[in-house]
Amino acid sequence: MGRGLGKSMKIAFASLVGIEPMPFPALLTRANAAGLDAVEVNVGPTFPPIAGAPYPGHLDLDAILRDGPEPTHELLAAHGVTITSLAPMLNLLAPDPSLREERIATFRQMIDACASLGVPTVVTYGGSAFGMHFYGLPGVGPNHPSNRLSENIGIFKEVFTPLAEYAEAKGVRIAFETAARGGGHGNVAHSPELWDYIFDAVPSPALGLSFDPSHLIWLQIPHIPDLIRQYGSRIYHFDAKDTEVLPAVLARQGILGSGWWRYRLPGLGALDWRGVLSALRDIGYDDVLSIENEDPLFLGLDGVAWSANYLRSIFPFLRADDGTTD
Repeated sequence: MGRGLGKSMKIAFASLVGIEPMPFPALLTRANAAGLDAVEVNVGPTFPPIAGAPYPGHLDLDAILRDGPEPTHELLAAHGVTITSLAPMLNLLAPDPSLREERIATFRQMIDACASLGVPTVVTYGGSAFGMHFYGLPGVGPNHPSNRLSENIGIFKEVFTPLAEYAEAKGVRIAFETAARGGGHGNVAHSPELWDYIFDAVPSPALGLSFDPSHLIWLQIPHIPDLIRQYGSRIYHFDAKDTEVLPAVLARQGILGSGWWRYRLPGLGALDWRGVLSALRDIGYDDVLSIENEDPLFLGLDGVAWSANYLRSIFPFLRADDGTTD
């Protein structure tokens, strides 16, 4: 991964997050017209087939591994778009052992496909075998029987030790999405304490973060730019997404409510994006900002394009490659 935030920073988007499903060639045409550089490809069994395709999500991985990556590379080149990552978004710690093994096999195929395509990163959840609330009931302390954290970390180590070795051998990085809900299944990679636990459990350099600052807002985890600086060596992918807190709803529901915050596009929520991008500059991050459009007020590629323009509008404050600002 290159270092030094500058003009090679790519703005990408997640292909099936708030984006109307369309065949991959049509998606690339729209992305190019919107001035987007790259795409985080959602693929695999958690996504539906598109327009009657016999495979889930946006790429036929069986065909790529069978026939080679050239047709995909030619399609990308024709549209001036690159792939930054494959994102199957799987819970590999599923409590059902047979389902867990099935998903591990699928994930190995994702790693193989990344290696074949020359895509550096596969993005997924850290997962959970005990749902979202594996820390236990709120306020009961670490020794309460509802706390399943140690068991979850043990399963994580069992699952990801061989996967990290496999990815490392293939030259592929695994980046864990930092969403606490983890697609509804929970996620052992959603907070700084948990990041320390998982990296201690599996210290492979193949494992890192798909850092999504939007989740830290509603989790009440402060000082996000400082966290970026602290975990910079483990940030392999960066999600551009924001969060808006609705104080009037929070005052009625409390933090256990379900409607007191919502995701927004960068520029429309609570985050200081100049501070975030300055922190990325400090750690030498020069890779991808992948916009996940879960904004209920501005869904679709038009929303992605607007937010990409917003992010680009504040880049001149951060580019100091020649010692000047624009």
